[in-house]
Amino acid sequence: LKMNAQPNAMTCGTNLVVVVTVEGLVLIRDEQAVSELIPLPYAATAACLSKDDSILFVSGNNCNIYIYNVSSSRAGNPLEESHVIKGGHLKPVQSLSLSPDGTKLAAADLRDVCIYDTTDYSNVVSKGRWCFHTQRIGCLAWSPDGSVIASGGNDDNIFLWCPAKKTKRVHYRFAHRGGVTGLSFVGSNAIEGGGDWMLVSAGADGCVNWWNVEEDAKTKFGF
Repeated sequence: LKMNAQPNAMTCGTNLVVVVTVEGLVLIRDEQAVSELIPLPYAATAACLSKDDSILFVSGNNCNIYIYNVSSSRAGNPLEESHVIKGGHLKPVQSLSLSPDGTKLAAADLRDVCIYDTTDYSNVVSKGRWCFHTQRIGCLAWSPDGSVIASGGNDDNIFLWCPAKKTKRVHYRFAHRGGVTGLSFVGSNAIEGGGDWMLVSAGADGCVNWWNVEEDAKTKFGF
């Protein structure tokens, strides 16, 4: 499927794919574009789509996060802005991730990892709390049960965070030379929301690493 503008990010729900380009968004379903290029009044930096394809989160270079309702009945532009999170970040958000149950949105910029309650978009974890990365945070991953979120940055570091234990963290130094480019929890129970604690990371060093973080997470966070 040819794009009319350079893609720089992508997110998918169950049946819908949203491609972020340098000029706007394109929605794809069943290998066909279901929208024209949707221009935005800001440069999009990251996106995240809910599992049921109904809510789209898009961050901008203006440090805001935009929430859109997705409706297939809207001709032309299926997106309707429902809320804007303002003032939550000092730098543009580089990564977004929705918790498995959809109740929490994680957003990371050049330093901070923040958590928002998706019922009213209030802060669960505000800027200045989880601020130990020193370079761009390009990837986030929730554990299958939603109790822990992992972050990976260009500073070579991986952190584990727990919304229920905000003052504690697990730190894996020198995880990838040149920066962490991808994170995901995997395992036989990952889809069902079970207790797997195997974290997979990819990096600019050309390596893929497996981390069994169960003992570290349970010791640090008291599970």
